[in-house]
Amino acid sequence: MTNYFLKCDISGIQSFIFNVPSNGAAKALKSRSVYVQMIAKDCSEKLKNFFGEGNSKELYNGGGNFYLKFNSDKSESEIHSFIDENIYKDKITQDIFAFVSFIKDNGEKIDKLLSAVNIEVNKEKMKRPLSFDLLDAKPVKFNEDQFNFIEGINRQVPDGDFEWIAEKSEGDSKLAALKLDVDNLGMLFKERSEEDYKIMSDALKDFFDSELLQLINDLKMQQNIYVVFSGGDDCFLIGSWNKIFELTIKLRNKFAVFQRYLKTKITSLPQSDITFSAGIVVFQPHYPMLQLANEAEEALSESKLAEGKNSVTVFDKTLNWDDFEKAEKLKNTFVDLINDPIERNRESKSLLQIFRLVNPIKNELPKVWRLKYYMRRNVKNSNVEKLKQIFDDYSQALLQQHVKYSGNDKKNPDIYLVASRWAELLLK
Repeated sequence: MTNYFLKCDISGIQSFIFNVPSNGAAKALKSRSVYVQMIAKDCSEKLKNFFGEGNSKELYNGGGNFYLKFNSDKSESEIHSFIDENIYKDKITQDIFAFVSFIKDNGEKIDKLLSAVNIEVNKEKMKRPLSFDLLDAKPVKFNEDQFNFIEGINRQVPDGDFEWIAEKSEGDSKLAALKLDVDNLGMLFKERSEEDYKIMSDALKDFFDSELLQLINDLKMQQNIYVVFSGGDDCFLIGSWNKIFELTIKLRNKFAVFQRYLKTKITSLPQSDITFSAGIVVFQPHYPMLQLANEAEEALSESKLAEGKNSVTVFDKTLNWDDFEKAEKLKNTFVDLINDPIERNRESKSLLQIFRLVNPIKNELPKVWRLKYYMRRNVKNSNVEKLKQIFDDYSQALLQQHVKYSGNDKKNPDIYLVASRWAELLLK
């Protein structure tokens, strides 16, 4: 019997899931998401049956990938033939394909095996089989039998369509999409034992499944949050825009507790925090789904480019999580000011627009004088001190940014831009 390490990589998931018309998108997205899960489940079961009971061990299954360790007395050519006949040929559509590769397992550490098998999978992607007719690819259809086998977080679907979910938003009737994944996961798995790898992958899968689902239930957001997919170390959610914002903060705080617990189970993990990054996109209910997916991916990529990652990108601005929570609190201040009966007739939503008017274009000097002009013309005496402090802090943040100040007391002017946009949506 020879020991092997295998990876199945379902490629093209995002373009496949989101390539649906805007009308009826909610049902179509779930249908395709379920289909992807069925591919992974079916491929895993077929391979396990082929290798025989007790001869394989699944180390990870999530996010369209799974890893198997197995031993077999079959020749490598027999294994390849089985994959070609039973995995490749019946798992093809125009957009999605299950790539499978395996290598010999000579007792190397798990990170070495992961690196080696990923190289082989990438080779397979370069020589994707072409012995089929794309025109014969069958359309993906949704039915209850497909959906019934799904358990946990991926079964979280509100009763109505996206327009119905948008109407449940506070303020503006819009939706938001949240895409996130764990930072530096490859480094976390590096130099781990197989046991530690299994503990970590199972824990992450559980967090983005049962713990996320529990959080949605605890916050009573079952009719606000639509789970496109979640599992492994990432998720993609669509929901009432204000609930997505709230859930994102709660989820980040819950993950901070989770990662501290994980370090008690795997003591060799680094002392620095394990974090995740996110991208949030606010959009109209009938927005093109494929474009939405691309924009959410781009927002997440911007967060990953930030120093230290551990960030969220929203309204085209990237904030670390502490600054995002500051933006939430500042948003509440803006809403209270504008809803103040004393100010309501004078201090309109122009308060929220002044932050963008003052914000410089490229390398221009910030127009901070506009803040004083605005104070003199628009603000009642009762609120002068409160707004003066906000405007002074914003001015300082803009000037620090202009001179590329890097001291420990550096302020981020983007907090004010995010907070003002956030408040605008609530007040529409």
